This record gives sequence, C-alpha cells and structure tokens, in this order.
Amino acid sequence: MRNIRYRLNENRKRVFSIVMLLSLTACQQSRTEETDNIAVAAPSETIRPLTEDDDSLQEIQRNIAWEQIEVFPFGKALINNKVPLFTSRQRLEAAIGMADSIISANGEDICGSQFDEDFDFFYKDGSTFEHCKDSLACEEFVFTDSNSLTSGKITLSRHTTWEDVKRLYPNAVLQAENEGKKDMIILRDSYNKDSESSVQLYFENGSLVRVVNFIPC
Repeated sequence: MRNIRYRLNENRKRVFSIVMLLSLTACQQSRTEETDNIAVAAPSETIRPLTEDDDSLQEIQRNIAWEQIEVFPFGKALINNKVPLFTSRQRLEAAIGMADSIISANGEDICGSQFDEDFDFFYKDGSTFEHCKDSLACEEFVFTDSNSLTSGKITLSRHTTWEDVKRLYPNAVLQAENEGKKDMIILRDSYNKDSESSVQLYFENGSLVRVVNFIPC
C-alpha cells in the first residue's frame, strides 16, 4: 500500500510540474505578443524644435495692404532715360528707332485699352505699344541688352535681379513671396489707391525680363 501511495504522490507531482510548466510558457508567449503590439516611442534625440524655415505657414498667411505696396508710375518711366513710355510716335522713333511692325487691333479680343478710339499695335524689340493717331502708350516693355527703364532714382534692366527688386520694392516682393511666387511682383501704378490698374514685373531665372502695364477689363 505504501508503495502505491508513494507512486501516486510522485505521479501527482509530475502532473503538477507539467501543468505549471505549460502555464508559464503560455504566460510568457502572451507577454511577448503584447510587447510586439506596443508602439515604441522614437528616441528623444530625433526630435528637434521647429526652425524659422519649418514654421513658415504663418508667413504665408500674412498679406500686405494694397496701400502699402510701392508705386511705379508706369506712364512717366523713361526708356533709356530719354523718352517716356507714354509719348508721341515721333519722339519714340527718334529715341529708339522705327517700329519693327505695326498691326491693326481690329478684330482682336481686347480686354482693356488705354485709348477710347481704334488703335494699332506698334512693336519694337519685343515691346508692345498701343498706337492711336500720333500717340503711343506702352502695354508691355521687354528688356534687351541695350535698353532700360528709369523711374525717379530707380533704373531697371535685364540685369536687375529678384534680390535687387526686394531692396527696391520690399513690400511688393514680400507679398509675392507670401503667395509662393518668385517670378512676378505687382506694383501700384499710381498714388491714387483707388486706381484699378497695376504694373507687373516678370522674372526668368531670377532676372527681370519684362514689365506689363495691366489694365483690368
């Protein structure tokens, strides 16, 4: 009887040991699976404070009031410091030469014009003028190696860069950059804040290429 009881006790101990071993294994496996599902935070050294360049969204939100945009009196600007953009045909041709071509504007889809009467397009070195009777009014002035525009103490040419214009017209450039542009700025053409027309300066590869007298429809 004693031998039988001893064997039973031994068997019970073995069964208990096996059960405990299985329980510990299952518990360890469960902990491993839970660990695999836990997101681990990135090391603290990979986190850095925002720089001014990173935190640029607020800058993009800011707009410059139209009254604060600089003025470029387009009609009074001088070509090669000699003749204004609004002048007579005789004076313009005496200063920069005869027209390359003159084409009637009849049938053209004209949005805004500087003349109330019928006019022709007068083309010279890529620039476009509206020609009515003996008067010329520049619509678009294109810079070449040999021409420039002077307004007051400011002279613009094809060698004028975006950085140059940023110093000359900081508010207009800031407004353009706030809009994500680096190829065009808009200036007022008159000190009258109610004027609807404007002057647009266009850039290619960072240099000024043309100036447009914009008249809305």
